[in-house]
Amino acid sequence: MKRSIGIDINRDKISIVQLCFTGGKYSLERASVREMYESGSSEEKSMTDIKALINSMLTEDKFDISAKVTVTAPADRVFFQNFRTDLSANEDVQQLIKFELEDDFPIPFDELVAGICGSRELKGNDREYLIGAINRIELHGRIKTIKQAHLKCSIVTADACALYAAVSINDNLIDNTPSVIIHADNSRIILAISEKGKLVCVRHFNSQDLTEAQGDTQLTPVQVLVREIEMTLRAVFGSDTDTRRKVFISSNNKLLDDLFARLPEAMNCEVVALNPFAKIVCSEQQQPNTDIVIATGLALIGTNEIPDVLNFLAIDEFRSDQTVEIKRGLYIAGALLLVIGALLVAMLFYELNNLENQRELVTKQIREVFVQTLPEEKMIVNELAQMNEQLETSQTQYNALAAGLSDRVLPLRILQVISEKIAPDQNVRINDISMAPKSVRLVGAAPSFESVDNLTSVLCQISEFKTIEVQNIDVDPQSSGVRFTLSITTVLK
Repeated sequence: MKRSIGIDINRDKISIVQLCFTGGKYSLERASVREMYESGSSEEKSMTDIKALINSMLTEDKFDISAKVTVTAPADRVFFQNFRTDLSANEDVQQLIKFELEDDFPIPFDELVAGICGSRELKGNDREYLIGAINRIELHGRIKTIKQAHLKCSIVTADACALYAAVSINDNLIDNTPSVIIHADNSRIILAISEKGKLVCVRHFNSQDLTEAQGDTQLTPVQVLVREIEMTLRAVFGSDTDTRRKVFISSNNKLLDDLFARLPEAMNCEVVALNPFAKIVCSEQQQPNTDIVIATGLALIGTNEIPDVLNFLAIDEFRSDQTVEIKRGLYIAGALLLVIGALLVAMLFYELNNLENQRELVTKQIREVFVQTLPEEKMIVNELAQMNEQLETSQTQYNALAAGLSDRVLPLRILQVISEKIAPDQNVRINDISMAPKSVRLVGAAPSFESVDNLTSVLCQISEFKTIEVQNIDVDPQSSGVRFTLSITTVLK
């Protein structure tokens, strides 16, 4: 057994219906209708009055407040728009419609709650979706009113969706062919068009505003309504207005009775009177009437017999959950960034500490090197500065010494070049070397005069030697060799 309550809050009345679904049958257990009177009060006071009236109805008629509750959104605050796309999945369209239709609804983008009411296939791969939208503030106001009445709201939907649920479940006349469904009460007229079991267009009219002047002629409400039906059919189905349509009237009052008689003459259509309570078992104490049609549809929706029904509450909660998840993700990301930042700061301080330790170690090593290098320095103020000063002093002394020796032949260099040029196989022996600032005197012995000439030729190749003169060359009587003396002038500075 499954119980469901439907609450239709209109401008001039509140209707509450409780249905019970058991054994595959619906039964009308409770029904209550109360009039509301306009008092020009504030919105907050109006919500308080609605809450008090609902509480009174629930208590007096003994409704089961634990049953699932479905409520209509404020009729004059729900807006409908058709949207064409090549997308076929409702989930993809639901993600897209808020951004695609943000300029088509008189609702701020951040407050827009929009969902799919129905759809139909067009030529090609395109589909047309019927989108319903409401302001989040209006939605939350309606939910708050129901909560204050100690009820838990499960579904908030449009009255047109409730109307279609009532007539499609209770009357087998609604089929896959395009159909026009009309419902009217004292304050509103609902015009809905369905095709293949789905709503494709919805319009609302104010029952008190259906008079219009056309030239000198005053149009009657029926004439205005007929014209609006024709215009709506043309907007939905294009120029294909000759096809005979079915128009279903779901309630009975003077306006719809006149429309029932007028439509067959004014339009090429078949007018059928629907019974929204055909499959609902009603007791003698609970007789259905036009005032509870929408509330009955709401209760039928609450029994989960209508799949994919427009539910503003679920859409808003889904968006809210997404927002919560995004905020949670941002908080987690922020916390991670803080942790990472703290770790980076800790690592920075660790590195700075290591660098400070290394600096102290280097300073200590510099001092040790300074002490070892300059032990005579007793006053140490700045090791590097003092060592640089000593290096500069040494460099100055070296430059002065080098300048003093710049015009002298360096003895070691002379010995080096002579030893490099006189090969052992020449059998030339140097017995004495005398050096002056710009001259060198060699005394030696050689096997022959030719050997002396060869030695002279080799020494002439030395760039440091400017001139080489052979002096005192004669035969050594003791060794039969040749004794010689070489006088060399140098160019080495």
